Amino acid sequence: MEEIENIKNRPKELFGIPYYGELPALPVRVDMSGAIGKFLEFDLFDLDGVQPLELRHMIVNDHLVHVNPSAKSIEIYKNEKVTFQIIFVVVNAYGFKEVEGVLVGKPYNISLQPASKRGGLSVVTPEWIEHIDLEQQNNAPRIYRGFNPFVGAYGLHMMGHTDYTGIESDMIGFVIGTYALAMPFKHNEVLTPSVPEPLRENKQVRQDYEKYRKNWYFKPFSKVKPKRIWGCDSPIELFLLQAMDSIGLHPELQTIICEDGFTVPGFHKLWENSRSRRRLKAITDADYYFPEKKLAIFCDSIAHHSSPEAVEKDKKIDIKLHQVGIESMRICGRDIAASPIDCAIKIREKLSKMA
Repeated sequence: MEEIENIKNRPKELFGIPYYGELPALPVRVDMSGAIGKFLEFDLFDLDGVQPLELRHMIVNDHLVHVNPSAKSIEIYKNEKVTFQIIFVVVNAYGFKEVEGVLVGKPYNISLQPASKRGGLSVVTPEWIEHIDLEQQNNAPRIYRGFNPFVGAYGLHMMGHTDYTGIESDMIGFVIGTYALAMPFKHNEVLTPSVPEPLRENKQVRQDYEKYRKNWYFKPFSKVKPKRIWGCDSPIELFLLQAMDSIGLHPELQTIICEDGFTVPGFHKLWENSRSRRRLKAITDADYYFPEKKLAIFCDSIAHHSSPEAVEKDKKIDIKLHQVGIESMRICGRDIAASPIDCAIKIREKLSKMA
């Protein structure tokens, strides 16, 4: 286990937000679908048991499989000398509010985190899988008491006991799913779960989605570091998001903006709209986007946006956005670090002036 490295350079004013510095001893729920959409929530929910699901296992089990693999499947894994990485689906949250005795938060980051042992990747055998209850693992409450998705630092992995005290609420990693990744697996036998109607009827979109699953969910980890699936890229983005939430602003995160004016907050929403990444002609990804006002927000760090080349590139992006009716607002990372709430107020003022 690595030493917990907290999120650095936190603006002090954020500690005035309720439940920012610590969560009390109350039940906690993270509202997933309200922020990420039902399809991504369903896609993550499907990540349980042994993954990926392969055709020969369906056949040998008479097309009925469960979270815990059957004796027949275990025998196949033993014969093929398959090993497994245990993967956790971890969610970091913000903006907690008490609703009828329950603290409800919203996700700002979703990551895949491999299990570790003595600081290295943990790999287990079919015999280990045979004697573990994967279904029970998913049903038990689990957290990382300290999970920094930006640098890959994580703290104590706790199961069946949830101690939220003494640590900032955005540093708690809520484990919402666990699966065993088979290594190797037969790519031509991988089965896709039930998908929404638009994907089912569109071969190119479905194949794009299936390729994404293989590359992101089913690619073995080479080191103990989280793989971001969705959410904020950096601490300054998180600070601004927390500040906006505190004054009642709720934008989309990581919205893809295209040359035809089409906007979509993430790939899963893209597939829901019957479009594939292959045909996507993106101008840029906005850190935050207010679709009603067509305002794109960019958190520009000095390190990546101050050189003449970077400034010129940003200007070209702004012109392209203007051509499709979208206004951009760039906020310097230094200003966010100094006062994210002041920056959030400027965004609110900008929105109020827009038609």
